[in-house]
Amino acid sequence: MQKSSLLTPVWAGSLLLLSLFACKPNTDDLSKPAKVQQQASTELTPSQVCIAYYITDGRNPGFKLKDMPDSVDMVVLFGLKYWSLRDTTQLAAGTGMMANFTSYQDLYAQIRQLQARGIKVLQNIDDEQSWQTNTPGGFASANAFGDTLKALLTDRMKLDGISLDVEHSGAKPSPIPPFPGYSITGYYNWYSASMAANTPYLAVIGSLARYFGVGTTQQLQIASGVDVYAWGPIMKNYGSKFNYVGLQTYNADTNRLRITMKYLVDSNKVAANRVLFGSYAEGGTSQAKDVVTAKWVPVQGKKGGMFIYTYNSNLPYAEAVKRALKSI
Repeated sequence: MQKSSLLTPVWAGSLLLLSLFACKPNTDDLSKPAKVQQQASTELTPSQVCIAYYITDGRNPGFKLKDMPDSVDMVVLFGLKYWSLRDTTQLAAGTGMMANFTSYQDLYAQIRQLQARGIKVLQNIDDEQSWQTNTPGGFASANAFGDTLKALLTDRMKLDGISLDVEHSGAKPSPIPPFPGYSITGYYNWYSASMAANTPYLAVIGSLARYFGVGTTQQLQIASGVDVYAWGPIMKNYGSKFNYVGLQTYNADTNRLRITMKYLVDSNKVAANRVLFGSYAEGGTSQAKDVVTAKWVPVQGKKGGMFIYTYNSNLPYAEAVKRALKSI
């Protein structure tokens, strides 16, 4: 999740990723509390949602995953990769992208504490160049990849879904199609570091949509941009499967967002209450704009809400945006 969308093509780099009372699971039992399990994750909340990206690399160690306030609706684990969760011998707790946790059981316990309070916990999934092949992630097929994520994240870890971070590098479209332009999209040009969504890539999205998203009990979200090559084909083929469509609109003002919202709703048939705009807490430069965006109600209807990237990196910033979101 690196780019700063809606501005001229200058992209800000960085990374990210979740209560109150203890809920100690058996070390071999990661079952979700029954009360939370009964809640369908595909239901859209009438009020604007606040989605916090919690980066797991050890920054702000005094703020634990479990310390997320009740007014956060969902938390996305960011930084920690699915392959480290699949094989916990690859990454030692307390190091790298597990630096926020003393053990994997500590991670699982904090997830359960959030879920017991009604906060959904999702895993971030980066798109990658291997998705453009018939062996995504090194698996035998797109379906094998989707089956593995479902078995790991839903069946074993009892998480509430996934959020796709779509922006990474790979083969570009050939030929590169003309960009619709700023006056139509609110974006200036293609994000040239991104990759095309070819047939194998779209097969990965389809495989994941079997287990996550609308029609299931699991969330399927996307954080990307209209300027990403893969975004349009994903929306054309699977847009109706996403519970929320998030845009990395860091540093944007509502003048630009009005253009983008019109494009999403009118041209791409994304309902206003499924649209999320992004806020970049760690960047720390756009709090005033983000607060205005949080309170803004588009003419197309109330937006879905906002996601706050690197929530735990700058708590005053994140809290200001969250309070504004929840004020309408």
